[in-house]
Amino acid sequence: MRTLALAVALLAGGEALAVTPAEQAQIAQLDRLRAQVADQVHLAAFDLVDELVYGWTADPVFPSETQVVLAGVTVPVGLGTGLQALIENHLAAVLAENPSTHVQLVHCPQCTAVVVHSGPEGTVISRGIDDPEVLERIGGGGGKHALFVDVEAEGAWLVLRARLTRLTPDLPIVWSHTLSTAAGTPALLRQPTHLKSAAEARREYLDALSGRGNSLIPLRFAVRSYAAPPSWYDPPGTPPPPFLWLQSGVELAPTSARAWTASLLAGVSYIPQAYQGLMTQARISRLITGRARSLTRPDLYVFGGIAMMTVWGPGTASFQAPTPNGDDLLTVASPREILGTFHLGADLRLGNRIGISAFLETLPALSQSENLGEYYYGLGISFQSLGSEVTFWF
Repeated sequence: MRTLALAVALLAGGEALAVTPAEQAQIAQLDRLRAQVADQVHLAAFDLVDELVYGWTADPVFPSETQVVLAGVTVPVGLGTGLQALIENHLAAVLAENPSTHVQLVHCPQCTAVVVHSGPEGTVISRGIDDPEVLERIGGGGGKHALFVDVEAEGAWLVLRARLTRLTPDLPIVWSHTLSTAAGTPALLRQPTHLKSAAEARREYLDALSGRGNSLIPLRFAVRSYAAPPSWYDPPGTPPPPFLWLQSGVELAPTSARAWTASLLAGVSYIPQAYQGLMTQARISRLITGRARSLTRPDLYVFGGIAMMTVWGPGTASFQAPTPNGDDLLTVASPREILGTFHLGADLRLGNRIGISAFLETLPALSQSENLGEYYYGLGISFQSLGSEVTFWF
């Protein structure tokens, strides 16, 4: 009767025990949080193993290559044998890629197997690695040292304790070390073949960032094209031909981050029987895709600058105020013009090695010229020239 009453009560309370949609959402959220915590613990444990092996590469325990048995790996309760297997595999892989540790993991089935030893004192049941005398009798072979790795969670810290034990009857500890990391500290995710400490990784990053110094030498190829005047001009004007420029000089940055740069360049232009020119240019650029230039993605700069150009040759007649006709362009021997310009643009760079930029330029002295139109008009400024550049830095 008591069993029947309990069954009836459970059936009657089925609706009360049902999980509501809100509770299902909470359970799902908890599962996601558990998975995130487990992932962080896995990465932190791998980071501690990397730090352990890195320490051996910098300061080997053994003077020469020594065979070592991996006696066991323990992990925090609740993370299961999956994490234990992952740590074992990762430790073996990292040691195999770093022979300078002088630690060679060897396989020893008798070391981890349970053995039974009977004698006058009694019967002892233990792992072979815990009873070196028995291990030697049964022909354990393999390494002369055993490595124990214990990973534990202590509050917000993940702690790795490692010890090397000599496989002699008294089992002396020949080396031990403890490493810890906060749960919120991101793992370094180091490559097994290039183990580095956090300090070394940061130093390498800074060296790469500033290795080329705060001054660079750019080599720039630029094309300036000029807008045609409106079609309703009478007589219609003749715009100047596109001008090709080769520029070089120096680019300076106040810091290695290169968030700000300033450049001073000189340029030359030469097309036989068309035009020749000389130029000086100053420019200031500002990085807008971060606080420091990137080593892995392109950087975008915006810039503004001024330029002074002197040009001469038949192709420069259109820079003169009167509207030239075809005969003027052929008969003018060598007109010379001195032009002052202002420009605004954007520059896309890849590792400060190569860059592509575009800019708009205004020629204030020719704002009323009948030979020039405008590509853009804004803020009371008429931009008559459109430029594109390809730059190489050395």
